Amino acid sequence: MRKFQRPFAVILAFSTFACCGAASGAGRMAFVAQQNSVNYIYLMDVDSSGQGVNPARLTSDAEAENYPSWSPDGKRLVYQRDFNGSAIYVINADGTGEQRLSPTPGFDVTPSWSADGSQIVYARLHEAPQPNGPPPMTDIRIMNADGTGDQAILANTLFSVEPRWSVNNQLVFMSLMGGGSDLEIYVMNVDGSGLRQLTTEGNNGDPVWSPDGTRISFGSDREGGNKLNVFSMRADGSQQEQLTHFDVPFEAGDTNWSSDGKKIAFEWDVNGMKQSNANAYAEVWTMNSEGSGQISTGVQCSGVGCAPRWQPHISEREHFERER
Repeated sequence: MRKFQRPFAVILAFSTFACCGAASGAGRMAFVAQQNSVNYIYLMDVDSSGQGVNPARLTSDAEAENYPSWSPDGKRLVYQRDFNGSAIYVINADGTGEQRLSPTPGFDVTPSWSADGSQIVYARLHEAPQPNGPPPMTDIRIMNADGTGDQAILANTLFSVEPRWSVNNQLVFMSLMGGGSDLEIYVMNVDGSGLRQLTTEGNNGDPVWSPDGTRISFGSDREGGNKLNVFSMRADGSQQEQLTHFDVPFEAGDTNWSSDGKKIAFEWDVNGMKQSNANAYAEVWTMNSEGSGQISTGVQCSGVGCAPRWQPHISEREHFERER
């Protein structure tokens, strides 16, 4: 993260590494792109050939927007907006119904949904980060989808951010709590118990669950030589496998799974400096979940915090069961 001289996607967009989405093939995607050097959330269609079409902004707000995450039914997005601090907002997929959930001023970042869509997990900074300053202390917190019932489940740890909720009611996140200089990936239960570290080699960040909760995709610089690539591992940290094999100046990270678990979307960029260079050229790419079939959508995104997110695909049966 460029504010703290560490890799992966910037998730704290004060000024200046969602579970799953559409079924493989055609679908719809949210992502972050720059307009006049400011990050905003866009939506686009992805056709059956994997090409992105009709990208358009979700809102008309002036402030920076980052880290979108789809609700499990694909009807809403939760995201981070830089208005009166950094705050968690929810919005309908058509851009209506925008609602702030954070206090004012807020220091809340990197939200995502529970598997049933009833709650939101996010990170709260203890103070606003300062340019070239140390990373902040944080709480990982859970609130109801309307902002009520807010509570900390992991308090007072060093830079624990990007929590993601699995269908098996586990949370995965990245943190500096281990005391070293490298980011590592951790898992815990949704009540904060059962905390375990999963990675140990290099910096590891942007962890995302597969739809069935059995695997985690993430970005890592463990190869050395300033390389950044996409890896995956089992939910217990075993069977860590490299999925992309780009060499400098090309790199890959910031992943998201399709609803059927067959596709992974990711950020590809050139001279990204481990996805910390806001001026780097970046695109939304997709691949099969084992790393084959890597292809560009042809759509440019932000070099810091591209955040490609497939819109969830809900079958008629699933929709009926959720509405009962």
